[in-house]
Parts: sequence; structure tokens; C-alpha cells
Amino acid sequence: MAVKKQPDPQSGTLHECANDWFRQFLKHLEIFLVETGQGLSSDSDTADYSLAAMQAVKLTLLDSGHNHEQILALFGRVAFEDADISKTPEWTTEKNRRRFELIDGDIQGTLSQNEQLELAGLTQLMRQHVDSEANMPLAGARKLHRYLTGLDSESTDSEP
Repeated sequence: MAVKKQPDPQSGTLHECANDWFRQFLKHLEIFLVETGQGLSSDSDTADYSLAAMQAVKLTLLDSGHNHEQILALFGRVAFEDADISKTPEWTTEKNRRRFELIDGDIQGTLSQNEQLELAGLTQLMRQHVDSEANMPLAGARKLHRYLTGLDSESTDSEP
């Protein structure tokens, strides 16, 4: 595994609350990494190490007050993150169709763990899309703004 350069402590500062939360999280994560690592055998491979690490992260998040549904939503969100995607989430009819298929499977109780993660990721992506500025009715808001500031008072007098 390649070792990445450690962040420069002078390059920026964390808000005190975030710094405290991260430090506490890391302390607990270390404890859970040791616990999950003790279950590994001498012939374990990288996939086993990765799984143990993710189990430690999950245990740490549970310990920090998250429930299983919140953790699944977080993992789904992270799984669907992509550095090449713009700030406005791309939501397509295909993604919407797939989300509905997964919801049907969830209701029927037939979703695999991978599909549950996919559903959580798609739900998070859909929520980001719905909450994005791209979905705001800006034309109506601009018209109301012009009306309220008197910039468009002549043209609004003639409208019904």
C-alpha cells in the first residue's frame, strides 16, 4: 500500500468541534481495528484486511451514535461519490427507474446487501438532486424579486 504524504498542519485548521470529533473517532477506530484485526488469520489477504477495516469503521460509527440505517446511507453516499461529477448531482430517468426497482425489492425483502448499498447511494443522490439549485424555480423567484423591488412595476401593472 502506498504511503500518502501527511497533511501539512500549517495549511489549514479544523473547526474545534470537528477536530475533537475526529480525534475521538480515531481513538475508537484504533480500538476496533485491533479487535477486528485479532480475528484475522496468518493467511489473510488484502481483501480480508479491507473487510476488517470496514467492520472497524462500522463499529466506530455505531459507537458514535449512528444506527445501522444511517451507516448504510453514509456508505451508500460514499460509494456513489465521484470526483468527476459536478456539484449538481446528475439524476436520470434510468437511475430513478433503478431506485424504484430497488425500493420494490426492499419492500418484498429480497434485496442483497449490495443492492441495499446501491439503494442507499441512489437515494442520497436523488436527495442531493432534489435539494440542488438546479431544481429551484428561479424564473418565478426572479419575477417576484423584480416585482417586490419595484424594478418591474410597469410590466406587472398590465399583467392579470
